[in-house]
Amino acid sequence: MDFTELNIAGGTGDFHVNQFRIHFSIPGLEGDGRNAVPLLVADFIKDFPRYFNGVEKGLTENKATVAWSTKKFELNKTLRFVLDFRSERLGINLPDIHSDWVHVLWQNANKGFAAQTLKRNFAERADYLTSTMSPLLGEVFNRLNQYHFLAGRRSWVFGLVEPGMPGWTPGVLIGKNEGGKFKAYSGAPPPLFYLESAAVERYSMLLYELMEEGGDLLIDIRKAIVSIWSILLANYVQARGFRLNVGHPKSYTTDDGSSLWDSQATWRGVYRRQAELEKPGDLYAKKWVQNLLTLHPALKSQVLTNGEGKGVSGGGGRSGGAGSSGSW
Repeated sequence: MDFTELNIAGGTGDFHVNQFRIHFSIPGLEGDGRNAVPLLVADFIKDFPRYFNGVEKGLTENKATVAWSTKKFELNKTLRFVLDFRSERLGINLPDIHSDWVHVLWQNANKGFAAQTLKRNFAERADYLTSTMSPLLGEVFNRLNQYHFLAGRRSWVFGLVEPGMPGWTPGVLIGKNEGGKFKAYSGAPPPLFYLESAAVERYSMLLYELMEEGGDLLIDIRKAIVSIWSILLANYVQARGFRLNVGHPKSYTTDDGSSLWDSQATWRGVYRRQAELEKPGDLYAKKWVQNLLTLHPALKSQVLTNGEGKGVSGGGGRSGGAGSSGSW
């Protein structure tokens, strides 16, 4: 087979949970916004590389590139990511010799899609470049390059900001500021949407974990994760010409992870929270992680340890359900 799944149970180190969210409204759209969600999902999937790469005028060029591939894993479509190896510490831009592959294991026309990381079992052009090194180094680099940095899954979902969301604070009113005073909407407010990307993962190899502990000599993987997914969300809203809403998630939700929400002026309107957790039980105990998993069913079904036989929330099996499919 061309690929092997890199399940989180076979990874190494702590479990990483991260969540990125942006809010937006669609100019001219009023009333119930649910009918618009399938259109948003279909466009996002089709033009995912456009929003991610950000090479068009007015968008932010990402620190990586992605393209849909003709290769498949168990009939599922795959994405090929290439990260820009630029060492800020050394002041050099290295050849982009490493690719990260994922396959689409879940999709829902009314919600979004999710991907599982992969190890590739075929040669790429970069392998011939690294093979010119000494036999030992060439073998090490070629094996390293076959693996995605991470073992686990990432999910992208759309939805409406409304009562009933996981963690919604009772009594919160939806409205707007007029003249410095809050005015609650009467009747149906203009629909407010969110686009969210979240992951539950760990490093796929001990060497990648050691790279993080050794600093950002070649690449700071955690810093890159914050950058590339923040850029994707910001590019999406900008490219679609939607109205950015900078309402903070803490303004309408409350859970034990509220203090973790952070933002950065570079990516206005993008909010994120993340944590490193040592054991599966630590994930089960966090209410904010459970709220995240409710929004992302493909993450919820991951088996965290070999022989555990249950997903992150205690349910087993691959993700799916009505309107869901692991293939395209």
